[in-house]
Amino acid sequence: MTILITAILDAGRSAVDIAIFTFLPLMIVTFSLMRYLESVSALRSIAGKVNPLFRPFGLDGFGVLAIIQLSLVSSAAPVAALTLMARKRTSEKFMAAAFAAVLAAAPANASFPLASLGVDPGSIIMNGICGALAASTLAGWIVGRRSLRGKICSCDRADDHDVVRRDLLAAINRGGADAIGVIAAILPVLVISLALVRLTQSTGALSAFTSVAQPLLQLLGASQQDVLFFLTKCLAGSSATVTLLLDAHKELSFTPEKIIHGSAFLLNPLDLPGLSILIASVPALRSVAGVAVFSALAGILVRTALLSWL
Repeated sequence: MTILITAILDAGRSAVDIAIFTFLPLMIVTFSLMRYLESVSALRSIAGKVNPLFRPFGLDGFGVLAIIQLSLVSSAAPVAALTLMARKRTSEKFMAAAFAAVLAAAPANASFPLASLGVDPGSIIMNGICGALAASTLAGWIVGRRSLRGKICSCDRADDHDVVRRDLLAAINRGGADAIGVIAAILPVLVISLALVRLTQSTGALSAFTSVAQPLLQLLGASQQDVLFFLTKCLAGSSATVTLLLDAHKELSFTPEKIIHGSAFLLNPLDLPGLSILIASVPALRSVAGVAVFSALAGILVRTALLSWL
């Protein structure tokens, strides 16, 4: 019981620290900016201009904005663009493509901290964009066309119910309220996922698993540390994995090449917190989640193949 309570309390402190001091400031700025640009019709103009360029990849303009937000801000930043897509009743094909692209790309909040280890974040981000385009193409033009309903896309159409004053202060207030709502939705997931990771370490479950699976791990060339990284990524997300990697680097001295080669599997939002944050924030993504996850896995495999050729 003591181990359980300690794990929950430690997870709660870490989750609050990540949600309040990392996600919330970034999301307030991002949502406020998106709200203001939306009020002056700038987003509609940008989306309309990039639409023809990325249609072959199954993306519309707002899908491209979601990838840019994730690659340059954080894994939670695309919520703003995806929310706009849902509000404008974008077709399920484009929603699936954008969701898959976001899940396969490399988030900035996990890529940029690796610069302190001598890793070039730009190479990881570009690799992530390649995987995102592969995932969106699969979701939008292969899986999406066969399994999803085709609604009329209204992403280029004016929305009479979403007109706001061209007032920066009003945009900040609405953006802040949106960000706080998203944080309230994702905080429980962060607490539970981090508590699971701590329980796995403190109860010795990780050591027991690696002992049983030792022959398979040797065949794959993986160590107990690699299993811990992958488990942390699946349960706690890319940011927690990078934090663990920075701590372990002091003792294990990972080479930049090894970190880059492992970034395709470790640095993407395809994990329990990432999926929970996006789906909880944008409920319209639930209907395309299966297609998006399948396509994102293909995009991550493309990222891995590209890195193996470097």
